[in-house]
Amino acid sequence: MSVVSPQARLARAASMLAAATVASRLLGLLREIVVAALFGASDAKAAYVIGYYLPFFVQRLLLGGTLSIVLIPTLADVLARGERAEMQRVTAQMFTAVLGVGVAMVVAGQIAAPLLVPIAAPGFTADPHQLALTVHLTRVNFLAMFFLALSVYATAYLQAQRRFTPPAVAPIVFNLVTIAGTVWLGPRIGIVGLAVAWIAGTAAQFLVQVPSLLAGGFRFRLALDWSHPAVRTVRHLAAPAMLGLAIVEINAYVGRFFASLLPGAPGVNAVAALDYAYEVVQAPVGILALSVATVLFPGMSQSAAAGDRPALRASTALGLRSVVFLMLPVSVGLVVFARPLIRLVFERGEFTPATTAVVASCLTAYAIGLVPMAAYYVVTRSYYALHDMRTPMATGSGMVTLNAVLAYAFMRVWGPAGIALASAVVAFVNVGVLLAILSRRLGALEGRRTVAQVVRTGTATVLAVGAAWAIVHAGLPAPADRAGEAAVLGAAAGAAGLVYLAACARLRVEEIGLLRSLLCRPSSR
Repeated sequence: MSVVSPQARLARAASMLAAATVASRLLGLLREIVVAALFGASDAKAAYVIGYYLPFFVQRLLLGGTLSIVLIPTLADVLARGERAEMQRVTAQMFTAVLGVGVAMVVAGQIAAPLLVPIAAPGFTADPHQLALTVHLTRVNFLAMFFLALSVYATAYLQAQRRFTPPAVAPIVFNLVTIAGTVWLGPRIGIVGLAVAWIAGTAAQFLVQVPSLLAGGFRFRLALDWSHPAVRTVRHLAAPAMLGLAIVEINAYVGRFFASLLPGAPGVNAVAALDYAYEVVQAPVGILALSVATVLFPGMSQSAAAGDRPALRASTALGLRSVVFLMLPVSVGLVVFARPLIRLVFERGEFTPATTAVVASCLTAYAIGLVPMAAYYVVTRSYYALHDMRTPMATGSGMVTLNAVLAYAFMRVWGPAGIALASAVVAFVNVGVLLAILSRRLGALEGRRTVAQVVRTGTATVLAVGAAWAIVHAGLPAPADRAGEAAVLGAAAGAAGLVYLAACARLRVEEIGLLRSLLCRPSSR
């Protein structure tokens, strides 16, 4: 029986996650295309952006993000001791807590929405209609957050057992249901139809994971013992995790806060424009970087629990090199080809050429920071495996101030694109600080090896983007229709991919072995 290397194991698991995530992200992109055609970057879409992210922030803070951070390491500890019955007791108690907090969250959201919206988007207070619509959408979306919390709980439970397929498929179901609901309800009841479609989608996302929950040993029963050692551990970790997530989410929300104060171009609300650009730039992060970090996290947690710092260090370094290999060409490609990409994907219906110009400028600025945005997922997983939520929280708190200062300064010069650029700069600073601290704790994260890989990957990226640029600007007539434009961009992307892989192989970029493992999985286990 052959021995499978850590890189091959990572690649096999990541390939499955990536395949499901690609499908989900493509459907998510289709969902955004539908929304863009129906609502463009209008004030109604901007109201929905705030009306969604406010409940999402609360859900992430109280349940979603905290669960994934503290439950996986806690269950990993229990599983490492072979205590299956103990795991069932712990998960039943956590599920009871999720139900209770979820109900309280929804009720509180209905009451607090009129207070939260003016704080989150102060620029909306100048328009009573905009303010009222945002408050209404916020209340509706709090219902969706309840089902999303249940779904995140199911995902954390299954991933702790290294069951990655059901959680990866669940977002696909979510997007299918949401798209169908939006197409049906959007033309009938406007932007509220999108909110109702999200409720149906999040409910389906949880329900589709229920069979796997049951197959994995979970049983739906109510039990809550705050004195249980594992529950005490979760409670101990939850408080700093919540504070850390609050910092992260507030940092992400800074841009929307300032964007609400910007005067929009005719038919182009800055809040909505930033949201479209952010969705595009997050797609490769979710497809590639998050898949790698998700697969690495349980192993990181077990290495940390066993006190094996060298193994944790090696996993972190592998994750960082993998992120650079996968994300650097995407980052440069998005910077160079932002405008034709946005025009091809979104420009139809209510999404006008003026909207394309604003969204493309925001995408270019966001894409500058794509690599550190992706690396953040790997670096923070290493901290979480060590049960250290305080360091990312402390670092992130400083980033909130830096982000606010830069966003305010940059938007006065570059408008909404300046806000996106501030996020990119902060991503570099944040990951740099976290890596410096982590290196002192774990030892050097194979720095020379990583720097050499970055130089090689950067060289390959320049050659690849140069090939794409030559195709797009080869003197051929501009595409007369959308199909022609798609053909040109498709040819450019294909050529860039081939040149990148050939250059990486020639330059002996070792992470290209990840791609070989994705395409040719070993038959033996």
